[in-house]
Amino acid sequence: MEESLTLNEESKLDQPITAKFLLTFTIPTIMSFVLWGIFGTIDGVFAARGISQAALGAINFVMPFFTFSMAIGSMLSIGGTALIAKKKGSKLYQQARENFSMLLVITFGTSMAISIGGWFLRRPLLRLLGTDAAVFDIALEYIQPLILMMPFIMVGLFLVQMLIAEGRPVISMLASTGGAAISTSLNALFIFVFDMGVRGLALATGIGYAMPMLFGIIYFTANRKGSIYFVLPKFDIHALARSSLNGISEMVGMMAMTVTTTVMNNVLVRIIGWEGVAAAGIALAAQGIFASLFFGYATGVAPIVSYNFGRTTLYEKGSADWQERRENLQKLFQKSLLIVAVLSLFALAGTQVFANLLVRIYVSPTDPFMGHLHGISVRGLRIITVGFIFMGFNFFATAWFTAFNDGLVSGFMSLMRTMVFTLVLLLTLPRILDPALDGAWLALPAAEVLSIGLTVFFLLKFGTKYHYLKPRTHTQHPI
Repeated sequence: MEESLTLNEESKLDQPITAKFLLTFTIPTIMSFVLWGIFGTIDGVFAARGISQAALGAINFVMPFFTFSMAIGSMLSIGGTALIAKKKGSKLYQQARENFSMLLVITFGTSMAISIGGWFLRRPLLRLLGTDAAVFDIALEYIQPLILMMPFIMVGLFLVQMLIAEGRPVISMLASTGGAAISTSLNALFIFVFDMGVRGLALATGIGYAMPMLFGIIYFTANRKGSIYFVLPKFDIHALARSSLNGISEMVGMMAMTVTTTVMNNVLVRIIGWEGVAAAGIALAAQGIFASLFFGYATGVAPIVSYNFGRTTLYEKGSADWQERRENLQKLFQKSLLIVAVLSLFALAGTQVFANLLVRIYVSPTDPFMGHLHGISVRGLRIITVGFIFMGFNFFATAWFTAFNDGLVSGFMSLMRTMVFTLVLLLTLPRILDPALDGAWLALPAAEVLSIGLTVFFLLKFGTKYHYLKPRTHTQHPI
């Protein structure tokens, strides 16, 4: 009976590997990530245009806390997606449902712990993040509603990812679109009608994330014919550990972003004051919109990878069915590299050509008081996005190994790229380059250049183990 219920759902991941199928399946996820990227810039735009440049600087001081919380949620959601998609491929449907329900409960409990702890430590937390005294009170006003609404945000992120694992990327996109639209509308209402200041921005963000949460809860409660839906949670320490390990690269990457953003903010404050933090916020937000193209593809294709890898466990090695799945993984790898290359070049061209226009969304170059912030931000954006040449492949590689449930490799790669290389360069380049501000901007693309060597090494090393590279004949793999 279970097979008949899941056959239609299963077919969404079980398709011949063609460029058309990959793009059809991943475009909704790419669009979702782009929307979330735009969503992430909304508060900054309304702060700069509707409140003050100081409000924009205050929001950027708070962003590392927001990123930290999202990192925890990403570990469980993306790591859980890889595990559940693999179990679907292995036809372990009941286990997949139990793991899904358990991970949702754990995500909610974790978000509550962050919310409670963050509330009592909000002032020391802002000081730890290096918040400038000139904008401390504004940052405090912004962070308080965010802390209280963290359960909505983290559970919403989890359910959006699980919709992709269920083979429902279009529904995931619709939920994201709805959340972004609601947040944008509420931002305008709270700022220009009710004059709520940065508190209104934070409330609008939390409510916007609540939309995907409600959408996901309704879907996974009502759709009892799918392969994933809510059941009585069954605690499985192995599944929890595997999901956490699978998602460690995403967690490490976002945690490292928290650390590196905090360090960058402190470096920029020392160089040119809080205006440097505001410029970084503008440049990184604009970068994030275009980077969402290859982030979205890597995340969207991961369930297909996990599913086909899980299928290999059902067949005898060397059999026709096993060989078919191995060829699927090889096609996935080859076509994905081409798609990531195209998306990376498009993102690079887009940010270089439209840098001036993107920054104008936040601040006008003719502003008599803040026009110089426009120039700083445009230069920063053009420098940091040079890293797009390698960033797409570096991120794809970490998501690729996460899809194979190899969190150790993906976690190590992410740690080196987003923390070790970036931190070392952030602390050294501003000291040796003139102007120092260019050194801070250059740290990010330079870290991508150093990371591409690791990416190539690990992709070659594990190619035959995970079947996405053809084994060498007559000679052993040199690595």
